Parts: sequence; structure tokens; C-alpha cells
Amino acid sequence: MSTYRFRELKVPLEHKNDVQVCLARTLGVPESAITRLDVDRFALDSRKRGAPHWSYNVRFDCAQTPKPSPYLDDASWEKESLAADPLASTIAFPEKVTVVGAGPAGLWTALHFLRRGFKVALHEQGKTVEERFRDIRKFFADRTFNPYSNVLFGEGGAGAFSDGKLNTRTRNAFSQAVLEDMAGFGLSREILSFAKPHVGTDRLVLLLQKVRAEIISRGGELFFSSHLEDIDVTNKVIVRAKFNGKWESCGALVVAGGHSARFLYELFAARGIQLESKAFAMGVRVEHPQILINERQLGKGVDTSLTGSAEYSLTAKTLGGKSAAYSFCMCPGGVLVPCASEPGMLATNGMSYSKRNGKLANGAIVVPVAQSTALFGGLEYQRRLERAAFEAGGGNYAAPAQTIEAFMRKTKDREPLPQSSYPCGLAASNLRDWMGAKLCDSLAEGFENFERKIPGFIRYGLIVAPETRTSSPLRIVRNSDTLESVSMKGLYVLGEGAGYAGGIVTSAADGVRLANRAKRQNG
Repeated sequence: MSTYRFRELKVPLEHKNDVQVCLARTLGVPESAITRLDVDRFALDSRKRGAPHWSYNVRFDCAQTPKPSPYLDDASWEKESLAADPLASTIAFPEKVTVVGAGPAGLWTALHFLRRGFKVALHEQGKTVEERFRDIRKFFADRTFNPYSNVLFGEGGAGAFSDGKLNTRTRNAFSQAVLEDMAGFGLSREILSFAKPHVGTDRLVLLLQKVRAEIISRGGELFFSSHLEDIDVTNKVIVRAKFNGKWESCGALVVAGGHSARFLYELFAARGIQLESKAFAMGVRVEHPQILINERQLGKGVDTSLTGSAEYSLTAKTLGGKSAAYSFCMCPGGVLVPCASEPGMLATNGMSYSKRNGKLANGAIVVPVAQSTALFGGLEYQRRLERAAFEAGGGNYAAPAQTIEAFMRKTKDREPLPQSSYPCGLAASNLRDWMGAKLCDSLAEGFENFERKIPGFIRYGLIVAPETRTSSPLRIVRNSDTLESVSMKGLYVLGEGAGYAGGIVTSAADGVRLANRAKRQNG
């Protein structure tokens, strides 16, 4: 009996559950000869338009010698584990850990510290996910903006009202632990092996409720509507944190505020904590009929009940080889949402539900923004664009919009704008009047490139602007091993807000990493 790995096993769309049959046929052995089979990874391969199929990387035991193949290798069943982390249980922590932020990084920090026997107090400036839903629906209906409970802030963080993607470029032990947790909380175990797993906002809500229940059952303290106002520092050591006017002592403060908690950057800079500017990206959201994307990416006549709604990943390069524009966070069958964290400002984002069955596809098309020479230069650039968008939309969270055709002609639309999923209304606008020539020229170059790859991208596309919250323009400088601020003892900074993660899984994995390296100070 030998163990093998087979890469890029082709499985017809309608035979997704017949992997072992397809593998045996490919290897030229009877199905009974394969005695153990695990799927390492699988994806939809749609490179040949009109003939998409599933592509599997599998690991298996076989009692017979399979016929040779360049896709076949010897393998073992050993996989990376948390115990293999060379820094596991090496960082001394007090018995109680204070966590700020109930997004993925903060929740998984709390969860894994509690599982290791620590006490945890978790503070979130926003509300529970159920209350967030009510506040967001109210905002859509009457524009009542709550700066602490919205699409960006509250239990689950910004990821709770996004496309719910769980894909990550690096499947290490920490991200795998997050996915195992999620499967344990009721998500399909397919997320452990699918290359681009997707949950959707509706299922994320149920997941968050189960995470909260375990935190409470293990004795964790959860404080919602609890805003971090200040920190008290003595000899560059955190000693206290102020929540809603009340000071609380803390021997270890873990901050996972998310990429839009701008007040935290300003507070930390004022308290002498080292930050640095970093590159990020900004641009717009674009919408297209989903049927167009399906036909262009999969081919006419493909049954999307087997494949799911089609998506795209696009990059336009400059003559120097650098990215001029690229797609980000594409949401097939999704909807657009207003995305604001401060009054008088507007940004957009995309989200979707688990079925991804909406009639419109949306994606961010963004342009790289270089690291600013001024610490808060990138943040102020975001704010300037968001203020301009709010004003261009009429000051009531309607979004400035323009067809891609009109944008390319540099004219305002003369006809009514196409249908959009954006819930707060659109205002026809010539985006070049307020977005800036450099950003718009790069977007136009990208659109021309994308039209060659997806014919109809320009003709049938609608721009809804702007997309500014792709990632944080700042990084809180930390030690790469301990995840502790390099300038403040006892302050640990995690996730997207710290500038070290991108997405739900990698942010949560940051929390798992920190907890896995923790040991009791007197233990």
C-alpha cells in the first residue's frame, strides 16, 4: 500500500461527488484499489470557455501501482499543525487578556485564548450582528447613520457585510485552524478544500452567533457598545485602557480594530506608538449583468446551478510591468452597499448572500496608491475622496455613478443610469470632476484592457464610486514573532487594522497565531 498525490484531476461538472471514480479511471486501477482518499484542494477550471470542469488535488492510498502520470507524486499523510509552530507557548501573558474589536482577528483571539485556559474580556464599539442588521436596514430606509453600528463596525467587523470570501493565498496551520473552527460551527466542510470558499452574509450571521456562544460558555466577557477612548502608558508599558469613560487595568491589550478604525491610528500616534504609512489601493465599484459575466467567463449554455455564478480576476499592466488597475473583491450575484465610518463621507463596497443569485455582478476596480511620505497622507487621501463623493451624490448617501462608456468619453450620462443594486440611490456624475485625473486615467487604461478580456465590459458596465477601503493606508509596527508593538510593551496589534492581514481568514489566523504562542507568566 503506497500513498500518492494527484494534481489537477479533471472531474466533470455533474460528477462533483464522484472524485474516486474519476481518479480510478485516470489511474487505470479498480476503484476498490483506492482505500483512502482526501481532497487537499479543488477549484472550478474555466480556462477553456464553454467546457469548464472541476480540478482536484487529492491525496490517497492505492493497493495497486497506478499508471505513470506527470501529475502523480509520492506523498505522505503528514500535515502542518499548530504544534509545529517553533514559537508555540513561548510568549508570557498575564492570566487575563483584554481584546479590542470583535471582527475575525479579535473573535479568534478571544476564542483561542479561552481554549488555552486564559481569561478574556472582549470590547467591541459596535453592536451584536443582529442589532447591526437592524441599524443597517434603518440606515438604508431613512439614512440615519450610526458611526458605531454600520456596514463597517460591529460584531463580525467589515467582513460580516461583505462577500464572505474565505480564500487565502497561504493555507498554513493557523488559517487551517480557522477553517476547521468554522466547519465545526456548522459551515460545510467543503471550505477546507475549496480554493475559493464563500459563505455569504446570511450564513456569517449564524456563524458569528455560534462563536459568541462558545466565548460566553468558556467564561469570556463580551462588552458591546464599548468604545476604546484612551490608553495609559508608563515607561512605554500599557497599564490601563479607558472604555466609555471608565479606566480598566490591563496587563495585555490586544487591538484588532479593523482597517477603518481611523480614530485608533490617531490615538496611537498621539501616545507615541510607532506607525508607518504603507501602500494601498483605491478606485470604484463596477456592476454588470451577471448573465454577461457568466457567458464571457464560462461560455453560453453552461449550467450555473453546477458552477455557481461566474466571477473574474483582472489585472492591467503598464508598459513597465506594474499594475495600472486590477479587480478586487469581486461579488458574483451580489449587491452594493454604502460604506462609511464617519459622517459626511461615502465609500462603496460589495457583498453577497450565500446563493450569489442576484442579477448583477459587482467588483472593485482599483489602482495602486504608493506609500505616502506623510504618516497620515494616505488616510487623508481617502477622506478627501469620500467627502467629495458624499457631496457629488447630493449629501444624503446617494452614490455618484457613471456608465463606463460615458466615463471613457469623459462626459456625464445623458440617459437614465442602468439598474443598480445600490440601496440609497444614484446621482449621475462626471467622476473626473472630483476623483482626480491620475486615478481616472489609470482606471480608463484598466477598462480598455478588461474590455479585451471580457467583451462588453465597457458597454454594459456601470461605475458606482468610490471604493476606498481595500486595506489600511497605515501599519502599526510590530515584532514579527511576538506580534507586540515595537514601541509599547503589552500592546499586541492584529489583523487588517494593524496592516498585517487581508480578509476574514488571514485576520482570524493572526489571532490564532498569537494565542498559540501564549503561555502563562507564572506557568
